[in-house]
Amino acid sequence: MPVNLNDSDARLKAAVKRRDSVADDVKRIEGRLEAARQALSDAEKECRDRNIDPDRIDEHLGKLESKYEELLSNLERDVSAAETAIAPFLKEISQ
Repeated sequence: MPVNLNDSDARLKAAVKRRDSVADDVKRIEGRLEAARQALSDAEKECRDRNIDPDRIDEHLGKLESKYEELLSNLERDVSAAETAIAPFLKEISQ
């Protein structure tokens, strides 16, 4: 079967174009991967700078959430107590 040079040339050009596109995609993916690795490294360093083990961040977040809930409950309790304490005064001045 004779080879059609025009067809082969077109196929070669298309294949080279696809190869170049794949190579560009690989470079772009590698760039994003490197940026993600750097961001991870920066985040881990920031954790260590704050005396937080990056491998135990879930534990630390759990402790912070518990402390937040405790402080929020205390605030709500204190606000209720303050409202109760000033209620007689508010009643007196609204008459």
